[in-house]
Amino acid sequence: MKIAPIAAALVLAACAHQPPAKDPSASLAAAESAFAAHSVREDMRAAFLAAFADDGVFVRNAWVAAKAFLMSRPAPPIVLDWRPQHVEVAASGELGLSTGPWKLTSKDKPDAPASYGQYVSIWRRGADGRWKVEVDLGISHPQPTLWKDRLEARTVPAVKAGPAGGLEEAESAFQRVAAASGLRAAYEAYGAEDLRLYRSGTTPRASRAAALASPALRDEKLAWTVDRSAASRSGDLGYTRGAFAEAAKSAVPVGFYLRVWRREAAGWKIALDVVNPVVRS
Repeated sequence: MKIAPIAAALVLAACAHQPPAKDPSASLAAAESAFAAHSVREDMRAAFLAAFADDGVFVRNAWVAAKAFLMSRPAPPIVLDWRPQHVEVAASGELGLSTGPWKLTSKDKPDAPASYGQYVSIWRRGADGRWKVEVDLGISHPQPTLWKDRLEARTVPAVKAGPAGGLEEAESAFQRVAAASGLRAAYEAYGAEDLRLYRSGTTPRASRAAALASPALRDEKLAWTVDRSAASRSGDLGYTRGAFAEAAKSAVPVGFYLRVWRREAAGWKIALDVVNPVVRS
């Protein structure tokens, strides 16, 4: 991580929504910081409408187009703040992951306790150099975990050519193991050493060993449906998103997922995995 370029980019973010920055990871960190500052300064609705791509999605008990969802609704009476803690950008520079802690407070009840969690955003940079949010998903948990942790920003490390196979093939292989042998076996086989596992109500895990030991990772068998998968031009960073269900009841979704994949020497590995459960009325 190059501290000086990142620090300079974050300072510029206070003056312009998309500051110039040569380092792609610094540029993405600055865009995320400017996005959060807009949310605090005006409101989260205005910030989301400005930062999301036209086809960008988030979860509202289904994957929905964020702009279309927000356009017909007023801004909620909240202050939503967050900060990037880990940023990772493909070598080709157009696809990136940003994640970190968020904090929500009520405008109507300013003395009420704050809510906390972790966000995960996939960003894509257009030909004009501007970053836009393509996918957004997060979790909630009781404490302000990682709020004071140092920013980690990097380009995906270059590796020698690994085993043949694309992102879709890796996702399918993960799903087969998960359905046949359970989640722990699947994450043990396909999780990166620094796997980030996010599950609501529990502390985020930031290594494969910690993820496998998480009480939130029940050894259940699930079936996954992919709504979309995308990889960077450099073929070293990508994601899949969709829904999941109990393997015995695959037609009834119980949640939604975003899985971020990184190409390593051993092939595609899961860098981050986050899910939201279906909220039953």
